[in-house]
Amino acid sequence: MIETKCHWCGKTIYRYKGKIKERNFCSQECLGKWRSKEHNPDGYLKNKNSPFKYLNKELNKTKMTAEVKEKLRQSRLGKGEGKTYTKTFGRHAHRIVAEQMLGRALRPGEVVHHIDRNKRNNSPENLIVFETQADHFKWHHKHDHEEVMSNANVQTTCVPTVLHQSADIK
Repeated sequence: MIETKCHWCGKTIYRYKGKIKERNFCSQECLGKWRSKEHNPDGYLKNKNSPFKYLNKELNKTKMTAEVKEKLRQSRLGKGEGKTYTKTFGRHAHRIVAEQMLGRALRPGEVVHHIDRNKRNNSPENLIVFETQADHFKWHHKHDHEEVMSNANVQTTCVPTVLHQSADIK
């Protein structure tokens, strides 16, 4: 074991020769403080653009190619319980399909809705894009009420109270 000092607090620590690095820390707490903007404003900016991600990209060019990503993706497909949205390279597939339908990237705040409520049915005919979550809510308010009434086969003469009536409900 080799004696060295914690890069942050200066405490004496012991490490195996192979574990000695440019900066050694006695604990996760010291490492966290060294990395934090609050405790180390000058060092924070230097750490923000770590050379390791670039070094890894340079040294492991063949490790994570598009082909490898696709193989990993295929190996994981269908392994879950099927209760969540499908993803393509970490992005929700329904959002990708919606962007292709629109011919542009989705704007911040836009919501993609599955008409049949099947999170795995990403066919373009099954998707609606709403400008805001509020529009999405209005659509549900209107259509969920209609669904409840039709499922219950309720014959009524009274008109339900509408909390927010808008002409732009789709």
